[in-house]
Amino acid sequence: MKKLNKKYIKWIIVLFLLAMIVVSYALNLGKIKDKTVDSIAQITIPFSLIVNPKNIDEDIAPKTISLDKSDMSKTKQQALNLVSTINDDYHNTNELSFLSNKQEKALLKRVHKKSHRYITNMTLLNFGKDTHGKYITVSCNRYDDTKNIVSYRYRLYYRDDSIVSAKYLNTKTNKYAPQYVMENIDLGNSGVNQAQNFVQRFKTAIINSNLTATNANEPGNFNQISINLGLDPDKSNTGLFNLAKNSNSRVSNFGIVGYQISDVPRYTRFHLKQLSKSNTYYYTLTYSRNSSRFINFQKDIISTDSQNK
Repeated sequence: MKKLNKKYIKWIIVLFLLAMIVVSYALNLGKIKDKTVDSIAQITIPFSLIVNPKNIDEDIAPKTISLDKSDMSKTKQQALNLVSTINDDYHNTNELSFLSNKQEKALLKRVHKKSHRYITNMTLLNFGKDTHGKYITVSCNRYDDTKNIVSYRYRLYYRDDSIVSAKYLNTKTNKYAPQYVMENIDLGNSGVNQAQNFVQRFKTAIINSNLTATNANEPGNFNQISINLGLDPDKSNTGLFNLAKNSNSRVSNFGIVGYQISDVPRYTRFHLKQLSKSNTYYYTLTYSRNSSRFINFQKDIISTDSQNK
């Protein structure tokens, strides 16, 4: 009987302790909830998550290029020398040796589809670099018995003084042969050495903007950021808006994938690529070598490749 009473006492003590624990937890539950809510409220939510929640936890970035520290004036002269050599070879051999055999046959077939057509020379549209390497863009200029000149445009990748591959771009027609790189125009500051730092500036501007409070939903919200960066707001707000809208939480899913230099206009254009889970977006950051500053940030690829003047 005494043993039985001792067992009951032990169980009573255990149950009493459990009851005390439950009551204590219940009394502090409200405080725990309050602390949890306060902690959540203190968390800073990146702007990109508010604008485009589809990109949460997305951590992808495109393959980018290294930006040369070399003198771009020498690179320009090398580009001009390459085109000069191409023209000399063509005039001596009547062959387009900078193209592959298949490309040359295809082009000459188009040129000679009608009589009185011929390629007279090649002119330089731009030079630059992308993820495939350094390149020049040339126009093969076709003349005939009309006043129009047809421009067959190719991107030629080179290594040292040799063309290693060619890519057809497009065909344009005008009354003048296109030439956007001039030998007698000083290159000036190319902007290549400054581009990476500038990209970091507008990345930081987006992250630190107060657009999280206003939940920006239109390009006009980026006018002030454009102005603060020295960009034309009318030409740059849409580009910055789309970049922010399609960014991941770190605003790190984009980078410079190429640059292109011309004298007409006297710009260096930097091409940026942005990746999301399902799409790819392109932008162009323009540096004016006349004013030695970045002037525009626009959607899509803007290039002299497709200019027609």
